[in-house]
Amino acid sequence: MPRSVRQNGATSRRLVLTRALDLAAAGGPAAASIGALADALGMSKSGVFALFGSKDALDAAVVDAAAAHFARAVVAPADAAPPGVARLAARVEGWLAAAAAGSTALAVLGPDPRGVNGPARDRMRAWRAGWRTTLSGDVAAAIRSGELAPATDAAQVAFEVEALLDAAARDAAGEGEAAARAARVAIEIRLQHLAAG
Repeated sequence: MPRSVRQNGATSRRLVLTRALDLAAAGGPAAASIGALADALGMSKSGVFALFGSKDALDAAVVDAAAAHFARAVVAPADAAPPGVARLAARVEGWLAAAAAGSTALAVLGPDPRGVNGPARDRMRAWRAGWRTTLSGDVAAAIRSGELAPATDAAQVAFEVEALLDAAARDAAGEGEAAARAARVAIEIRLQHLAAG
């Protein structure tokens, strides 16, 4: 296949995925149907279908695109912070900033996976497990450095932090900064308690 055809296909796929993320963020993956995307982009349904091969493949690609966006916006910037509590705090702030900005990635990956089935659900579960592992790794680093008590259960703390961040993302539209503030304070109190042993 000539390079220009492959490049045009890749460009079209990125364009469709960008629009699909917007639609899925607003109405769940079902809203990012092949027909809706074709209408929104002025393409034929067969043209959209040809880029992905099936609705399941399209849904999975949307989750992958959301996960990649989340990694760039939240995970990677926090990696620059020192390991331990500082890095965990950077991830918390990254998540809260994304939620406040109405991140399409969080809307797709968030705790309310409306109508997600098949490969997309599997990818979403894998993303969720990876995110919790990342948080748990930050807590474990804080334990190793002595910032948190040795008896701290890293997996449990990661679960609690994730739950608080999910709640802040869910409530961000209605409560704005109040939801972020409540999550931030709850996480800080928990970490202070653990630091004291």
